[in-house]
Amino acid sequence: MSNLFEASKRESAVDLVVNSIKQLLMERTLKPGDKLPSELEISEDLSVSRGSVREAMKILSAFGLVDIRVGNGTYVCETPGNTIMDSLLFSFFVSNPDIENLYEFRHIFENDILSMILEHYDENGKERKALRDNLDELEGMIAKGSSDKKLSENDLEFHRLLGQASRNLLAERVYNFIIDFMEPSIAATHKGQNGEIVYKIHRDIVELIELRDAARIDEAITNSVDTWSILQPSSAMNPWRE
Repeated sequence: MSNLFEASKRESAVDLVVNSIKQLLMERTLKPGDKLPSELEISEDLSVSRGSVREAMKILSAFGLVDIRVGNGTYVCETPGNTIMDSLLFSFFVSNPDIENLYEFRHIFENDILSMILEHYDENGKERKALRDNLDELEGMIAKGSSDKKLSENDLEFHRLLGQASRNLLAERVYNFIIDFMEPSIAATHKGQNGEIVYKIHRDIVELIELRDAARIDEAITNSVDTWSILQPSSAMNPWRE
């Protein structure tokens, strides 16, 4: 018998199983790669039906927390699944944040991203080179008069590279779903601008990273977020907003 689980709350049987496993994960009693006890063991420990355990595992699997291997048991996922980020992104959409909320959030979070990039400077040489290459690519695209769509794709890639350069997987994943959410508003900043304004902002960010100039982080991010908030209509913020 596993003795991992103990029923102590008045809640539905399925919720009891889900919350018990979440608690064990938070306590690190269960770790990535660990095999969970059998359906029978969990059902007996928590005094719930095996059907409730089975339903709970389907929910946890849908969220990318467990991996159900037919004939081999159920395991804690070793890497977070995209479905977790998809769920967070969906929650972000339905919360319908306004531009003031997003402005404040971007300002705080991107300050932290740049700080982490400088803290991991000796580890992120590859990512820093990719940022410089991205900037050079943008300069070439401006010279060729590339489309707004191409400029927007370059811009989005720049932000994803910032996340990678932070060398913090959790920060990178959270930043990526923020960028996914804001893709329409980032694209809107390129309409009729030919990329020149974005180029100046990205150049400032790349140069402060290369010079390891932490004192300029807040100024560069403030300029970036100010420009983003000015250059796009409110309709670009959230396609669900009326």
